[in-house]
Amino acid sequence: MPSGAPGATRHASATSSAAARAGPTVDDDRLAEAEKSLQSMLGTTSLQGRTFLDIGSGSGLFSLAAHRLGATVRSFDYDPQSVACTAELRRRYCANTENWKVERGSVLDGDFMAGLGRFDIV
Repeated sequence: MPSGAPGATRHASATSSAAARAGPTVDDDRLAEAEKSLQSMLGTTSLQGRTFLDIGSGSGLFSLAAHRLGATVRSFDYDPQSVACTAELRRRYCANTENWKVERGSVLDGDFMAGLGRFDIV
């Protein structure tokens, strides 16, 4: 079926939606690598007491890593499927926390950006 055919578009959307609902594949090794990456980049082993803004959160892996390192996290992405993936990671790994907010937003939306406030790590 040609890629521009209506059936092909519906199939791609259905597949993408199913993938977003299933969430990203995260195992202990991937999460440990993300944590090490943040620690190395930031030059610290803990983010306790710090705030972390994840712009374009994608799968949410680095948001999860920052949260596990002790940060209060705010994640956003414009893409609804990315928001769904990040929200699924939050649900799976720390559903009962109030220290991680996931939402849809755009860096091109001035009002949204102005409402975010200040963060220690962006």
